[in-house]
Amino acid sequence: MNNAVMNNSTMKTITVVLTAMLVFISAPVMAGEHGHDQEESGHSDKGHAGEHGGHEESGLIKLTPAQIKQAGIVTETLTMRAEMQTLSAPGTIDFNAYALADITTVVDAIVHARHVRLGDQVRKGQKLVTLNSTTLAQAEADYLKARAEHNRSKQELGRLKKLAQQNIVSQARLQQAQSTYQAMHANLAAARASLYSYGLNKADISSLLRQEVYGLLTLRAPHAGTVVADDFRLGQHLAAGTRLMQIVDESYVWVEVKIPETLLPSVRVGQAASVMPKGSNAHYQGKVINIHHQLDAVTRTAGVRLSIRNNNDQLHPGMFVSVEIGTSSGQQALLISAHAVQRQGSELIVFVEEEPGHFERREVETSKASMGMVAIRKGVKAGESVVVQGAFVLASELAKAGFEVHNH
Repeated sequence: MNNAVMNNSTMKTITVVLTAMLVFISAPVMAGEHGHDQEESGHSDKGHAGEHGGHEESGLIKLTPAQIKQAGIVTETLTMRAEMQTLSAPGTIDFNAYALADITTVVDAIVHARHVRLGDQVRKGQKLVTLNSTTLAQAEADYLKARAEHNRSKQELGRLKKLAQQNIVSQARLQQAQSTYQAMHANLAAARASLYSYGLNKADISSLLRQEVYGLLTLRAPHAGTVVADDFRLGQHLAAGTRLMQIVDESYVWVEVKIPETLLPSVRVGQAASVMPKGSNAHYQGKVINIHHQLDAVTRTAGVRLSIRNNNDQLHPGMFVSVEIGTSSGQQALLISAHAVQRQGSELIVFVEEEPGHFERREVETSKASMGMVAIRKGVKAGESVVVQGAFVLASELAKAGFEVHNH
């Protein structure tokens, strides 16, 4: 009987333990399922709220001053300006010949050292190449000799003047010393002029007394620019007049355009012009600086030269460009850089700075681009501040944020 009671008691204990274990195991699972439901519900609520209340979804982007600077964002206040009537033609880029310098040697010489290479940017007065010339060495020796004789004759004249005041030497002797001094002074001036003609400057001549090696001539950049030619080798013998390098200032380039005879009367020096390289959407601004006075007998066209500002050094000789020349003014319109207008789907948009750092997306209607400018027909008003540089960055931010474009 005792055994039966014990067995019965043991069975109850096992049943209680198993029940407790089942409750323990099932609790986390239920809690997890309940938490998951809450998470899904919460996520749904958040997504719903973001869809209707997020800044990006409403077309508004907020940036700090540091972010604006990093993105290169520049704004411009819209004003009414006259639309430009334009003439279009193809053109070819060339160097600005007025900013192109040949670096030549005026004496027979041997290349001693190279200081710059093809493509280097140089500043005015920078060393380019050093030459070794026996002709220059002889001219330097002649200068030093003339300088010594000049100093000696000057000292002798000063000594005789003092003696003449004491009636120790005759006036004839004094006049002879004066004549000698004048001759030595002329010889020194001639020797100095010879060195200047070879390319030495005042500092070079002044340093001759301290030098141990003579005949070295260093050619320097006449102005800042780029080395665009350097056809020489170390040790090469060069005859006087040989061109070693070319330096050009490429901040402005020329564009040569052929204008038909019938359109030539509408072109004048000083008119605004814009060029766009082939395969690019970038516009570069400039003006007409010359109209050739002779027509091509075969094509019946006249050459027109433009001076174009070479922003970021992107324009180079030989490139083909599309040219627009502003020939007359039209009606007043809200003109803005074509770079300010971005395309999203079928919509054209700009970004208006509503307040500092707050940029609002605006859908606009525009005219056809002309000379890198477009007229805003609808979407913004005069006096509003529109992003003209960095609009692409703002459009990309909207796209990354999942802004929905409503195609009409």
